[in-house]
Amino acid sequence: MQGDSGQLVLEGSVEEILKAGEWITGEENLVLEKKASDLSPHFLTFLRQAYGAPGVLCDFLGVGDKVEVELRDTELRFFSLTTDKLNDTEKKLQEKFKEVKFDNLASGGTMVSSYSLCDGLQVLVCQGDITKQDADALVNAANEDLDHGGGVAAALSKAGGPQVQKESRALVKQTGKIPTGDVVVTTGGNLNCKKLLHAVGPVGGKSVLSDIIHENTDVIVNTTDFSNNQQSGMIDTFSKLGIPADYMCTTGPGLLGCREIIHASFKSDAQLIQKNCKKILQQCESKGYHSAAFPAINTGLYCLPPQWEPMHEEVFKKVELQPTSPEYQAVAQGFLKTAKYTIHKIERVQNLYLWNAYAVCRQRILAKNGPADLGEKSLYHGTSVESCDCIERDRFDRSFAGAHAAAYGKGVYFAVNAAYSANGFSPADAAGLKRLYVALVLTGRYTVGNSSMKAPPPRGSDRTDCFDSVVDNKQPPSMFVIFHDDQAYPEYLITFN
Repeated sequence: MQGDSGQLVLEGSVEEILKAGEWITGEENLVLEKKASDLSPHFLTFLRQAYGAPGVLCDFLGVGDKVEVELRDTELRFFSLTTDKLNDTEKKLQEKFKEVKFDNLASGGTMVSSYSLCDGLQVLVCQGDITKQDADALVNAANEDLDHGGGVAAALSKAGGPQVQKESRALVKQTGKIPTGDVVVTTGGNLNCKKLLHAVGPVGGKSVLSDIIHENTDVIVNTTDFSNNQQSGMIDTFSKLGIPADYMCTTGPGLLGCREIIHASFKSDAQLIQKNCKKILQQCESKGYHSAAFPAINTGLYCLPPQWEPMHEEVFKKVELQPTSPEYQAVAQGFLKTAKYTIHKIERVQNLYLWNAYAVCRQRILAKNGPADLGEKSLYHGTSVESCDCIERDRFDRSFAGAHAAAYGKGVYFAVNAAYSANGFSPADAAGLKRLYVALVLTGRYTVGNSSMKAPPPRGSDRTDCFDSVVDNKQPPSMFVIFHDDQAYPEYLITFN
């Protein structure tokens, strides 16, 4: 029999227990074990929270009592008596759940992960501009007056055109303020959706603590009671819903703030989250309330790229990619598209300090320009073998501008096509090997440069509002020049001949 602690408890005479113990030990050796591969820590956390109860994940995957699943902190393991059952379980797991890595964002957004829930609902997490998302309906985190004056609401209203705010005001004029927990519908206007769903979040009561939390939480979208209100039939009409992840939570109106906030954040949000959490705690303490505990999802200020190998307290590491890996093939394909060379090897550069500096710069440009004008691109930079250590361990140094060319400004040059960098700016070493970096570059807003430029020019009369980079030609550019060393990260080094 099984005890409360999950252990196997044997009852009977001493002789029977000894025999049973020997038999169990023998059978234990017949149990096969398999570790699920390529699962991120975030995905394992999701599985533990959603399917952590005994037998729940097995039932969801349809393997019943034929397979035992063990969810650990850093891995997922399957146990069964047959290899077929183990392989079948892993296959079903991959069919139900999918995490998709991405490099560059598409105009409407790139899927990061796809999760299936017990009731058949599928949740897709995307990063991108929600105003460019193609969906049956987009969800707007609204206030009771449907006054779309800030944040995502303002962005959706602006992209949708004046008819969105016009219909919203007409609704409020006709019915009064929209109650917390209700959802109303307007046209999507110029957006790529049939309708806009305006969900009014709860304020949680009138206590001072509730007001503090509400003041520091942009909007809380009530999704729990959505099917119970007057728009209950609406959920069947729309098969795809676009919801701003930064404003989504599970809650019921009338509670103190909310029971739980599900914040799907990306590295650009991390500093803002940390700042706001600290602000909330300080205000709570100043009013005499006890501090609230915020469970840590990721203790790092900026998330490291998911393809990186563990650093083990190292700050720098170079990892040679296997030619059969999807990561190698993706980098090689981009290079060979225009550069007709033979690749000797591809190495991934993992520099913790350079990555964090790049992430800070990314956040600055994102805050200044918005997602649509972040301009994060994979570009090429040719170099000599003597310069590799300096670039990988320190930075792309614009003080070397002019060593090869400075026709469009005294900055660091990156080419759109690998052939340009490989042919003219990658000198061969004594063995005939050439080198080129594939770099992540934040091009932001750009204009045509000239040889006298030491920094991007202002965009208008405001001298503090400058372009982020310059180019050789705006239609279309074949090269970009940056003037801020942290604006690029040397992601891969390709050695070729």
